[in-house]
Amino acid sequence: MEQTSSRPAPLSNRLLLAGFSAVLSGLVFPNFSIVWLLPVCLVPLFSAVREARPGRAFLIGWLFGTVFWLVLIPWIAYTVRTFGGVGWFLAGGALLVTAILLALPFGVMTWVIGSARPVSRAGEIVAWVAAWGLQEGLRMHLFGGFPWGLLAAPLADYPVLAQTASIGSVYLPSLLLVLVNLFLWMALTARDWKERGSWILTAVVVVIGALAFGNWRLANGGKETSSLSPLSVSLLQPGVSQERRWAEGQDQPIYLELMQETWRIAREAKPDLIIWPESATPYNWPWSQMMQVDLDTLCRASGTSVLLNTVWTGEPQRPDAPFFNSALLVTPAGPVLPVYSKQRLVPFGEYVPLGNVLRVIRPISRAVPESFSAGSEGTVLPLRDWKLGGAVCYEIVYPWIARRHVQNGATLLFTLTNDAWYGKAGARRQHWQLAVFRAIETGRPLLRVAATGISGWVDAWGRTRALLPLDKAGALTVTLGDASLGSAPISPPVAVRAGETIPAVCAFVSLASILSGYRRRRRESGESVRDQAETRQG
Repeated sequence: MEQTSSRPAPLSNRLLLAGFSAVLSGLVFPNFSIVWLLPVCLVPLFSAVREARPGRAFLIGWLFGTVFWLVLIPWIAYTVRTFGGVGWFLAGGALLVTAILLALPFGVMTWVIGSARPVSRAGEIVAWVAAWGLQEGLRMHLFGGFPWGLLAAPLADYPVLAQTASIGSVYLPSLLLVLVNLFLWMALTARDWKERGSWILTAVVVVIGALAFGNWRLANGGKETSSLSPLSVSLLQPGVSQERRWAEGQDQPIYLELMQETWRIAREAKPDLIIWPESATPYNWPWSQMMQVDLDTLCRASGTSVLLNTVWTGEPQRPDAPFFNSALLVTPAGPVLPVYSKQRLVPFGEYVPLGNVLRVIRPISRAVPESFSAGSEGTVLPLRDWKLGGAVCYEIVYPWIARRHVQNGATLLFTLTNDAWYGKAGARRQHWQLAVFRAIETGRPLLRVAATGISGWVDAWGRTRALLPLDKAGALTVTLGDASLGSAPISPPVAVRAGETIPAVCAFVSLASILSGYRRRRRESGESVRDQAETRQG
């Protein structure tokens, strides 16, 4: 069916539509969490880009992306201002620069649509789905990658709707949401009620299909069996604010409170493993003999192990040695080496993007003199017959890190984080939602321990089983290994093998759409020249 042509809208109107669409899209995520906007939030963007030339289309997408990020991550300005030692002007500038840079993939996405210039409804659908998949793939890798705020992320709160991620990672539910938005847009722009009804029905079928698959997968989940021995794990949330961590004279009190609580848990809950969050202690293993002795004594006396976050280096006596943000497992037999070192660092938190340009801004973290170095291996930590695949802080948002752990034999995923940096804005729930998808994609239960929350665990199907209250000290003990509860690993889903197939296919289809549009324009240009020649001859 050919789309109806009309006079192209002015650029100002297109930009207003794009900005409106970006605001709607941002409202879908925490703190607002207006999830019912998911099926319609992209509709104004589709109208803004329709029939736009490539250059204008890029500008429209870039504006959409910039506004989207400004709505989604204003906590970056708060963090840079509060902990980075700069004024609100520079903090706002850091937010704006970040939003503009992160918006580039959205500009590329809409440039693809403008270059493809689809002339049919089917062509528009194919082009948009492919371009959206390309955009999310670019966000996974461009500038080191920042796959925050992926369209499907809010579905983490509705596991039945998120199960398609087990097939195509978080990309697949995102593309299904794009399809629903497209079908409703087609309904709004349809020529008659019959056509409008058919598009609405198609959108409903997509939603019902996702629900049916989710219900089927969750209903059949309990049939898995596990040969792993039960593993009792306690998650320790200290509940210490970032301001107190940096206050003078608080290092020793914070450390003593942490050790006292760890001893209490070891005596009362008698877990096999106690997990501390990121930055739980002001001291770091390579330089603190006190910490080494205390943990060695605790582990030997109680028979438990402790998984903790620490600054790590192989050369603690060298001040210019590379420093890593790492996870260290200490057992009754001593520390397990090698450690797991964080592979993706936090922009402005652990390193400064475009550091040569933004020299006035230093990394917010004070754990090391300058920037952290990134780890290069997905080290799995063995504990009895379990293997722990880790993520430190925000790198849990990268699907390929969790997939690599599973390919290396991980039977359990953990993530240690300190989201106290971001205040009480939506960052903590945004972070949690993305972590949930790692469980769905890998078929592994996931334990998340945060300094002030969100701490809790998710089963192998992405269902949240227990959470600790935010901004309070507390502990949660869970026994893993019962497959009927999802607390044991299940067979790796298709997504583990599929990897980045969806964005790769979307990139190929996008390229094909661009070439098709180019050939169409050349053909139309040739026909126009021929018609003019015939007119002159006539």
